[in-house]
Amino acid sequence: MSTIGRLLKRYWMFLALAVLLVYPLLYRAPYYHVVGFNTLMVATAATGWNILGGYTGYKSLGHSTFFGINAYLVAIAANQLGWNPLWSAPLLALVVALVALGLGWIMARAKGSAFVIATIAMLLIFRLLALNLKSITGGAPGLSQPLAPWSPEYSRMPFYYYMLFWLVVALLVSRYIRRSRFGLGLLAIRDDEGKANMVGVNTTMSKVLAFGVSAYFIALGGGIWSYAQTHIAPIFAFNILNDVDTVLATMLGGLGTLWGPVLGAFILIPGADYILFNFGASQIHLAVFGVLMVVIILFMPRGILPSLRDRLVAREETSSAFTGARSMEEMSDDRAGDELEVGETP
Repeated sequence: MSTIGRLLKRYWMFLALAVLLVYPLLYRAPYYHVVGFNTLMVATAATGWNILGGYTGYKSLGHSTFFGINAYLVAIAANQLGWNPLWSAPLLALVVALVALGLGWIMARAKGSAFVIATIAMLLIFRLLALNLKSITGGAPGLSQPLAPWSPEYSRMPFYYYMLFWLVVALLVSRYIRRSRFGLGLLAIRDDEGKANMVGVNTTMSKVLAFGVSAYFIALGGGIWSYAQTHIAPIFAFNILNDVDTVLATMLGGLGTLWGPVLGAFILIPGADYILFNFGASQIHLAVFGVLMVVIILFMPRGILPSLRDRLVAREETSSAFTGARSMEEMSDDRAGDELEVGETP
């Protein structure tokens, strides 16, 4: 491998971060800032969701519950208390995470498809509450909040950088969890929950904590999303399609990997936006990504990153085996030559 190749392999994360930092400066049109913000938001949510769905194997389709709860908490705090959403979003996400711990303790009793159905029911319950608690949420019309104080010329750029910061935080937390004793317990639950319990892993507590941590980053995205939108309604805040995007991004990039959810989000969201831009609101992007997921499941069932890694490992093993075979052949040739030399007469 060349020197440049070794440097890229070692420092590609810093290069990628540099590209993301200069992106909104190179593409200053509001459209690119919105697409970038949405991509980073889904990448952050997918990274958080992966802590539960990827590391423990418990796949939730109701985590938009926490997205919606924090979206409303941030809007209510801005309207009634005058709190700035830029600092209230992460603060109130902690409150939502505590709520998630309680709900997770209930959900952790279910397994497999029952767990998935329970999380969907949770989402629908909170959506109904948002629709009917009109004095708090505004009902179906929803709530508005003050516009951002910066100049319109900056458009969504501050939101982009804000979400980029929290994506980095989410990745650092996910990386720490994966390498910690707690993370090893989560992976043990995914592989065999019964055996994990037998070797001393508190499976219920581990699942509940993973539920809460994953909820935090999704709630954070909901809080800053509500500020960026300036107006929210239950049908959008508690939307199961948000969960679909999160899960698809994680599965596309690589379930249970650190970088897979990010890669999946950076493919899924710009791709969907490109299709919507060219074909209009025809929902054809759902069909396209449905086909894409079928292809991934058939040919790359573990996602893009794990499948590519497996192929690289297989190629290296094949190359090593070929090199070993050549070495054995050369040794045989040398041995045959030595035998001939010994058999020769002076």
